[in-house]
Amino acid sequence: MSAGPSRRAFLAGVGSTLALAVTVGCGGATETRIEHAAATGELAANMYITVLADGRIGLAVNKAELGQGVTTGFATLAAEELAVPIDRVDVHLADSLAEYRTSFGMHQTGGSTSIAEAFGAIRRAAATAREMLVGAAADLWHVPARECTVADGRVHHLASRRELGYGELARSAAHRSIPDHPYLKPRSEFTAIGKTDLRIDARAKVDGSARFGIDVAIPGLVHAYVIHGPQLGARARELHANAARSRPGVIDVFAFAGGVAVVADKYWQALAAAKVVEVEWTRGDTAGLDTEALRIAMRADRSDGATTRDDGHAERALADAAVKVAATYEAPYLAHAALEPLNCTVRVDGARAEVWISTQAPTLVQAFVADAIGGDRDDVLVHTLPSGGGFGRRGVADYAYEAAAIAKHVGRPVKMIWSRESDMTHGFYRPPFATTMQGGLAGGKLTALVAHGVSQSIILSSGGVLEAVLPGIPHALKQVVIDSLIAMVGTNSVPDVFATEGITDTPYAVPNLRVGYTPVRTQLPVGSWRSVGHSFNAFAIESFIDELAHAAGADPIAFRRALLEPGSRQARVLDAVAELGGWSAPLPPGRGRGVARHHSFDTEAAEIAEVELVGQRIKVRKVTCVIDCGIAINPSIVRAQVEGAIIFGLSAALDQEIAVKDGVVQQTNYDSFPPLRMFEAPEIAVHILDSDRPPTGVGEPGLPPIAPAVANALFALTRVRLRRMPLQRAWNERGGAA
Repeated sequence: MSAGPSRRAFLAGVGSTLALAVTVGCGGATETRIEHAAATGELAANMYITVLADGRIGLAVNKAELGQGVTTGFATLAAEELAVPIDRVDVHLADSLAEYRTSFGMHQTGGSTSIAEAFGAIRRAAATAREMLVGAAADLWHVPARECTVADGRVHHLASRRELGYGELARSAAHRSIPDHPYLKPRSEFTAIGKTDLRIDARAKVDGSARFGIDVAIPGLVHAYVIHGPQLGARARELHANAARSRPGVIDVFAFAGGVAVVADKYWQALAAAKVVEVEWTRGDTAGLDTEALRIAMRADRSDGATTRDDGHAERALADAAVKVAATYEAPYLAHAALEPLNCTVRVDGARAEVWISTQAPTLVQAFVADAIGGDRDDVLVHTLPSGGGFGRRGVADYAYEAAAIAKHVGRPVKMIWSRESDMTHGFYRPPFATTMQGGLAGGKLTALVAHGVSQSIILSSGGVLEAVLPGIPHALKQVVIDSLIAMVGTNSVPDVFATEGITDTPYAVPNLRVGYTPVRTQLPVGSWRSVGHSFNAFAIESFIDELAHAAGADPIAFRRALLEPGSRQARVLDAVAELGGWSAPLPPGRGRGVARHHSFDTEAAEIAEVELVGQRIKVRKVTCVIDCGIAINPSIVRAQVEGAIIFGLSAALDQEIAVKDGVVQQTNYDSFPPLRMFEAPEIAVHILDSDRPPTGVGEPGLPPIAPAVANALFALTRVRLRRMPLQRAWNERGGAA
């Protein structure tokens, strides 16, 4: 439930000074807060928390709800400090106001950081409101504030048995100054954090009342369907659309930078009309690209590239090693393939625009829409709506640019929905990679490790993101900065931080370790995909560690444990997964067991997979996962996120790839880019280690270990080592020979 238009008007009036009001006094905002309270009966304590006149709590969430449960997590944090049941917290996703740009100058969601950021910010915001309410009650009763307590949305003075509800105190509390250091409850006093298993959005999703971007309806709305070219960047050379223009409901058919737009009163009218449009296309930017040729070239690349870590004397130690092991691991381009198709609704008024969109990056949407209509970023208001999945794809705003350009052309509010085929063939893909690993053993111990990755750089595809995070710089100078940074990454003067993450910062204690990276460039755009570089680097290093353990004649878990600091998070998680996953227990005939662990997003996760072969199909029967993610705000959501990451990662590990021939993406829908079906899903057991650490990432860390765990299990079963994803294709190409 939204806190209402008056709440948003208040925020817009206070402006960026309100961002400081969470933790420090803000004299400029006090008068506005008092006026707002007088008019509405609400205490707008800060940019996150509003105490409504009926005592309920309005909570602005400046992160995207992608199904990961961030709204429930934020509500739990607020409920904890305000001592209210979670169902009295009314959550709304924050609009694109400047004060919500809290992540590197952007209002955005990614990197599994939402709850980690909120753990301090939202609790302080809620504690600020609580202390203002307690102070107002203490003043009314003429008692010290320390004698008052809060419970169930009310302030109590136990000695006199007086109490007042939050709504009754809101106007008075608005007159109080912002406390500099509000008291935060210690973990021993938590009653909601770690104990609440409810999801505040569950009922709306079950009864169909949840409103996603695709559900937006505003007055005067028309619908757009975009026909995209066969290759990325292809333009319409000739357009034959008279038959389409004569169809019922069709308003216009025209070519623009994104492709050909078909605009009609209703979406289905636009879709039907698009089928009779004939387009002759120019050659696109990706013309000539062949992913199989690219894979072979990447595998053969032996350039030095950039060094991202260099400990000891890796090459010398490798040469001196008694046992040497070498292997190359590969993975393909991947699409995000979220269930809700990309969509955006835009209303343009001159150089200003209003946007309704399911997005991970409202700030980026502002930049792209402003560019499309010739306006300024801050004149674009973005209403963020829940998303039917994102996985990084909704962190890019190319589709918002298209919707805005179409709306400007037709002069009416437009809702644009991409087809599944456009989503699959015009994405910002997970880049392919080929990583060569070399290791040396002496006395059964790992003495040297050399890793070199070759992949397409995510940063080199991030010009639009860089544009959005450099506000206030003249466009010409901004472009110079962007071009310089991209050039430095492209020449390896500055290494891509995503390219070797998970290997460069490995916690394994290797005395001689060198990690390097060489970027390749194609015109196919790449971007963040769930767990980013960890999604392929974990496959490389955890598969190779398993190979080293086999070469050393060691148990894979014992070999890993010897490389980890005793008592560390990594060692604790590894020991726990060995016990809970029954590592030493006998397996049924025809089943193999493999292990992998990985540290990503400040979270440690380890998984044991049990696999078997059904005919020639790799079948994963069971996955046991142990995760240390700090304090688990909502344990059931943590488990659900890890389960989802395992299924998402398993789909990619077994079957998914994006192949390109002459610049044309070959996979167009779920039939050729198959997610794991329900009957194929393994039994999954997720165990959360107890921790006193602040929360760390949850949405992504469950993904990286699954591919190597499955590959290692298949080796244990068949003694065949698969080093290329998707694993099922690699197995089939071997003829299924064990």
